Amino acid sequence: MNPNSDLKNKKNNESVMVVNAESRISAYAARFAAYSDERLKQTVDHERKVRGWGNERSYFLAALRGECEKRGIDYCWK
Repeated sequence: MNPNSDLKNKKNNESVMVVNAESRISAYAARFAAYSDERLKQTVDHERKVRGWGNERSYFLAALRGECEKRGIDYCWK
């Protein structure tokens, strides 16, 4: 058995996870790009009240933050 096989498998798994995350963020980003400024602000306001967390939510919030930054809309939780 190759002593480096575990390392290679770990790197491959990490690469797959990164590609998946980037894909999910891109999907949300495309959705948010179509939103009006008002709808984007409403989404931010709604998300400020949500306390759940998970991988999918992190992708959603990354895309939301990115779109807000592009438009100069305040996204920080207060």
